[in-house]
Amino acid sequence: MLTMCFIISLLHVIHVFSIYLITGYPPPPAYEEQNKGVSSAYPPPETGYPSQGYAQPGYGQTGYTHQSTTAVVVTQPGYAGQVVAMPRPPDYMIGSIMACLCCFWPTGLCAIYYASQASKLSAEGDMVGATNMANSARNLMITSIVIGVIWIGLVIVLRAIVYADYYSNSSY
Repeated sequence: MLTMCFIISLLHVIHVFSIYLITGYPPPPAYEEQNKGVSSAYPPPETGYPSQGYAQPGYGQTGYTHQSTTAVVVTQPGYAGQVVAMPRPPDYMIGSIMACLCCFWPTGLCAIYYASQASKLSAEGDMVGATNMANSARNLMITSIVIGVIWIGLVIVLRAIVYADYYSNSSY
């Protein structure tokens, strides 16, 4: 019995020391009873397990009093990694198609390609690659819109100049 108490004490010391090594903090102080010498209005706690209320009459059953000779050491599990759930990035497919049809088609086609790749990568679960492709599709879509607006504005201005010159020189 003395050997078993020694083994349990040694396991406790190893456990406390391992916690100190892992966390870098010393263990908390031992519990000291707060009410030494003060009488309590409550009765002292019972030892052993209470009866379960289903004892059969005449059989003198008592609570469970078996003492185990094995020591159980419970430790916290180690670092298991971290799972990060990323939201599905937008693929900008509709905006890319509209930019291709209405603004500047060469960069619009590239934006459609990158948007489809973003959709494919997000379906495969590669959210980092999908985010990169979606960002490329967005940038190409914006570039297509800007070039398209500049082009349409330039066409309107040049048409106005040409028609103004044409109507000023024509004799009706």
